[in-house]
Amino acid sequence: MRVRTLAGILRNRIVAYVSGLLQDRLPPQPESRLISDAGRFWAGSEDDRALRDLSHWAGEGRWTDPAAWERIGRAHLTMFERLCLLAECKKPIRSMVEWGPGGGANAIHFCHKASRFYGIDISQANLDECERQVRALGLPGFTPVLIPADRPEECEKTIVEPVGFFLSTAVYQHFPSRNYGIRVTRIAHRLLTENGIALIQIRYDDGDRAHGSKTRNYADQALSFTTWTIDEFWVVAAECGFEPLAISLDTDTKYAYYYLKKRGRE
Repeated sequence: MRVRTLAGILRNRIVAYVSGLLQDRLPPQPESRLISDAGRFWAGSEDDRALRDLSHWAGEGRWTDPAAWERIGRAHLTMFERLCLLAECKKPIRSMVEWGPGGGANAIHFCHKASRFYGIDISQANLDECERQVRALGLPGFTPVLIPADRPEECEKTIVEPVGFFLSTAVYQHFPSRNYGIRVTRIAHRLLTENGIALIQIRYDDGDRAHGSKTRNYADQALSFTTWTIDEFWVVAAECGFEPLAISLDTDTKYAYYYLKKRGRE
């Protein structure tokens, strides 16, 4: 069993930076290889304490303080309420999707809002932990959806009802390619009901090599493998059928949150 410590991950970031200096001289690895590597990487959550930290498991790493863990979902709930105002949503959501629920930091808050909560992940361990947290609070309606890393569209076989809200935070930066992120954004659009809403967070490229998209060595650079400039993802969202309503930035983490509404039929 390979256990990655947080110190090891930080060391890998240094290695990744140096590797990035050479990356332009090397050909990109095939996207299929990167997707496969990502699938293996995140499947290790069950045995890897550092990955459980990265997946926001309560009691692991940075989340030993319950208040800190609960603040994750509370902050996103506040953003959701702001999104509802921007999109002029007058009815409560009946069902929603979270892409990458990890250890349930969002689910424990949003399961109060939606009668049906679909959690989509490539890690069975993450889905099990998320479900455990939700059930511990006696919250109904959680439906885990395990997908193969190379076939994210498989989720559409399980989620057959249109949903009102799509949420994805601290996930897009871990995708194995920009194309993969576009695929997921298109899936989000298809899953949503007409005029449904979405909150999607990316890590943005601010010109620092460490925050630029990568094309090789997924496991060593997973913390920030896929990024866009702020305006690039705005265009991606629009091309996938969304009306971007607003963006909020966290300049410390280089996180950009996109407040989106599915465009109605024209």
